[in-house]
Amino acid sequence: MKNILIPALAAAALLASCSDWTEAENKDYLPQLRQPDPAYLASLRDFKADENGHKVVMMTVQGTSAAPNRQNKHPTAMPDSVDYLLMTDVDDLHPTIAAELSEVRSSKGTQSLNVVDYAVILDAWKALKEAAADTEHESDYTDEKFPAYCKAQAEQQLANCNRYGFDGVVVSYTTSPVDEIADGQATFMAAVKTWRQSNPHMLLFMRTAYMPNLLSPELLPDSKFIILVADASRKTASDLTLWARNHLRDTRDKFSEEAFAKFSDRFVMEASIPSLETGVQSGASVQVTAEWVVDPTPDTKISYQKRGLCVLDGANDYFDNLTNYKNIREAIGILNPENDNDNENEHE
Repeated sequence: MKNILIPALAAAALLASCSDWTEAENKDYLPQLRQPDPAYLASLRDFKADENGHKVVMMTVQGTSAAPNRQNKHPTAMPDSVDYLLMTDVDDLHPTIAAELSEVRSSKGTQSLNVVDYAVILDAWKALKEAAADTEHESDYTDEKFPAYCKAQAEQQLANCNRYGFDGVVVSYTTSPVDEIADGQATFMAAVKTWRQSNPHMLLFMRTAYMPNLLSPELLPDSKFIILVADASRKTASDLTLWARNHLRDTRDKFSEEAFAKFSDRFVMEASIPSLETGVQSGASVQVTAEWVVDPTPDTKISYQKRGLCVLDGANDYFDNLTNYKNIREAIGILNPENDNDNENEHE
């Protein structure tokens, strides 16, 4: 009897183990990150609180409704020295990610904002219109109906700020006037202004490829930072200088010198990391852009302040050459070399 029972029990145990191995559940199999000590975290929070004493670092990350299954999906795994996480795609954000936003705020002083993007709304509308072409629903997507759609979508994106406990919003408008539909931009900016009136205590950033295109310049002085998106042809620090000079001079000329002076002290330049698929760098690298940010040489044509760097899709830098956040770390070292005690989330 024992000779029969023991193999049967062993087989049952093996089947149970196999069931565990094949369980259809998102798991994070990467090593757990080292937990910094309280003194380090206190020093980190103090460092970030003194924004006039260092160059700020931002990075955009993609939200998801799925459980995070890789370290670069976790807000807690982002580089310690990043001041702001700017999150896209936050509809139905997974509870784990939302909880970690609160955790990094309290432990590291990292604040998080959700990106409210006009281009996302416009692209979604165009896709719906194309899908409805030559169907019975074609009349539902005329240009005259876009403002109502835009208003609803903008309000939904803005509501996510309070829904998930973000510290504020990044209002992104990078659309060319030739791609505009009806009163879309005016509708979008009106929704932002309404949100701002109800949430005056929250952070507001603006992100733009060309400020003179904005119909609501009154939002610029109210923005803590203004993120500049240079075109991909700008590869060198000299290119960035020329682009910023022309862009900001056009802005000053349109809004008046007095109006420009109200927000000329808060510019952040956006840069990207090399493509994960091709390794190709689009525009200036984060290292080149960091060098541009810290260059103290004043522009002889226009006066403005360079406050920091924003890294587009920064979480993808986690996989660069098997070195976590290699490019971002190098840029941080250029921007704030005195901050040399940063753990930057090394694995044990």
